[in-house]
Amino acid sequence: MTRFLLIRHAAIDGLGRRIAGRTAGLGLNAAGRDQAQRLAGRFCQQAIHAIYTSPQRRAIETAEALARAVGLPMEIARELDEIDFGDWTGKSYEELALLPAWRDFNALHGSTRIPNGELLLEAQTRMIGLMQRLSERHAERTVALVSHGDVIRVALAHQLGVPIDFIVRFEIGPASVSAVEFHTGGPRVLWVNNGLETI
Repeated sequence: MTRFLLIRHAAIDGLGRRIAGRTAGLGLNAAGRDQAQRLAGRFCQQAIHAIYTSPQRRAIETAEALARAVGLPMEIARELDEIDFGDWTGKSYEELALLPAWRDFNALHGSTRIPNGELLLEAQTRMIGLMQRLSERHAERTVALVSHGDVIRVALAHQLGVPIDFIVRFEIGPASVSAVEFHTGGPRVLWVNNGLETI
């Protein structure tokens, strides 16, 4: 059995107002740095055996706080990277609401490619492939994966047997933790979107 802690990065400027995507150099804001420290504090007495993070700065900063708290190095895994939002990167949700392609994407998440970006199915495939490989590398261990909201959503959708089209039906908040165990009989989702107040 391998237990995965799927951790969304802490808060950034513009959260909930625009798509950050793979915007270079976008780090945590003051509230996010506080969230990351509080998140790390909740795990300092728990057994975590490995930490992997998205290459995005906001994820790395979240993972660094956790790594310091538990005394482990962290490793960048490109499979944990944010969705490639292509032409939509940096755009506000108000701007996007005017685009027919955005409306198509929200109607059919699973089969609509982001302009000059990726399919959510491709993000799901890379994320699940990573988890399968790490479950073999870290058997009988707990592994923290620091990533992004939609990446975590598509991973959980796979484990729960939920179509990608329905991923917006569950929330993955900043600095939240979801947990999945990989067993010989298949994966088991333990909890979803566990926030700082209930970790």
